[in-house]
Amino acid sequence: MALLFDLDGTLIDTEEHTDATIHAIAAQHGVEGFHLPHGETRGRTWAHIAEAMRTRTGIRTGGPELAAAMLEFWNAAVKDAAAIPGASQAIRAATAAGLRVAVVSSSPRSVISYFVSRLGIGDCVAEHARLGADSVRRGKPDPEGFLLGARLLGADPASTVVFEDSHAGLLAARAAGMRSMFITCCAADVSENRRLATTSFTDYAALPAGFWGELAAGAVDFANRDFA
Repeated sequence: MALLFDLDGTLIDTEEHTDATIHAIAAQHGVEGFHLPHGETRGRTWAHIAEAMRTRTGIRTGGPELAAAMLEFWNAAVKDAAAIPGASQAIRAATAAGLRVAVVSSSPRSVISYFVSRLGIGDCVAEHARLGADSVRRGKPDPEGFLLGARLLGADPASTVVFEDSHAGLLAARAAGMRSMFITCCAADVSENRRLATTSFTDYAALPAGFWGELAAGAVDFANRDFA
């Protein structure tokens, strides 16, 4: 069995910084008080966000330049972002139980590697199992990243579980034919997104003792179960 973890909002609490970045960069271009709907930001690449901003504001700066400016601003803002409660321990427990792990994010691979190091789980997530926006042609909600992650881990989609906090990510998991666990502690639109997921949980600290071993053994009953 393979586990595919999103990064932002799933392992690291960075989603509020994304909203602040969009607000700040729009203001630099003369558009004050600008925000995008969560569906256009959570689980989305900076390239997608830049084009959504350009479409809604009329900002003339090119998409790649705008995306690069937002990524630079965001990178500075999230250097000390907190881990989701229990995230490091969860990854370690999962690998100790024999589960194969990858991180599949809409952030660049360099960002994934930075936070994997920050979390102290570099020995649990192999270099080839860190898939970012620059690893695929199509970002979430397209399933390309998740399907690639499963393939690199030698797992079938049906035996792969995705951990996600975003609408786009949950759609991608569903399109890939994978089960999904929706982490709600930093998520937006919780009621809507919970319906897309196989099950939901507050954060890793809310998962019961022995969860990862039971998951590896195929003994976790996902049906109509939430982990509060």
